[in-house]
Amino acid sequence: MIRKVIDRETAHLWMRENLRFSRYDINFMENVARFINDNRPLTVKQNDLWEKIVHKYRKQIYNESQKTLTDEDILAKKWRQGPVEFDPNYAPLLWIEDDIEGDVIKLRFPFNKDAVADLRTVIQDAGHDYGLMLSSAHHEYIHWDRDERVWRGTAYPTLIRDLYFYAKEHEFSVDKSVQDIVDSIPGDEFDWCPYAELHGDGYMVSNLSPGLLRALPPNEITLNTIRDLVGLEVTLSDALQSYVAQKYGYHIGRIACQREVRINMSDIKLVKQWLRETDNDIFVVHKQYADYAENFRLEQQTLVPEKFVSLADFRNTAGGIGDYHVFSKDGDNYTLDHGVDCVVYMPGTAFNYEALAHIAKKVITVVDDNDNRD
Repeated sequence: MIRKVIDRETAHLWMRENLRFSRYDINFMENVARFINDNRPLTVKQNDLWEKIVHKYRKQIYNESQKTLTDEDILAKKWRQGPVEFDPNYAPLLWIEDDIEGDVIKLRFPFNKDAVADLRTVIQDAGHDYGLMLSSAHHEYIHWDRDERVWRGTAYPTLIRDLYFYAKEHEFSVDKSVQDIVDSIPGDEFDWCPYAELHGDGYMVSNLSPGLLRALPPNEITLNTIRDLVGLEVTLSDALQSYVAQKYGYHIGRIACQREVRINMSDIKLVKQWLRETDNDIFVVHKQYADYAENFRLEQQTLVPEKFVSLADFRNTAGGIGDYHVFSKDGDNYTLDHGVDCVVYMPGTAFNYEALAHIAKKVITVVDDNDNRD
């Protein structure tokens, strides 16, 4: 039983010890207790919420005090200091700092029920909209730090972007550490480039549209996966490219991680190796490779000899684009409706090579050794 309520601080500490709060309310009441222990005032909005909670638990207050205390008795008392309009030591702010866990993004703001609800919506819905780790939402990467009293999470690009827009919407300050990253990303803020990062033995893609999310390959790093990511114009991080180079060798890694690659004629064996180690439903080779065409044959594929690929097959334009050998699992029944996995050509031999390049996931240009200056 409480003998005497001197001020709201005394009442709060008694309520914290004796009342049973809901999970939502207890988080706020714990924060208020920290404010009291730190000798810090509540803001006006925090005080308003505190008063509503006191009134909400008026029956427990009356019963737990053995009918000697009411919510009106508590609300009649004052805080030792405050409330204040604004806490300068807890100004709303979004920033990034170096941490033992790596780069960490942090967000703080005085408690506001609507702002917290909006933030939880961002956290829960992000996976459905942008596909962090293909399916999961931000809740795996951001959480409330009770000790520091901030929201903190790993500074992945998708999370940075979503928190940046959230902070702007709520008119929170954005630190230079975040703004510099936002300003460094090319294009419009709402159209950031998809970006693949190494994540354990898999990968994580940031800045996805729902359509691109559905087109992503499985979350396993293989040459097929990397080819498809590059074909979708997803930028690969340096760490992910290094991982591919270590796993498959520098030369194969270079072919895998670039959509358009130039290869010396003397290194044509690398192209063959890359083709053997990837699954290509369709790849085409210019007829100038007649001497090499048989060597490109893969066990699961059928060479369609002397097959002319006509631009009219997939574009409403008359005329051909040169003569190519087509390798396809479907033999003569192949179609270009869904594009081409790989095109191999020599410069100066394809009349309208760009027509094929536009629908290819991988474009390999083989040049004379003296012509390759890359």
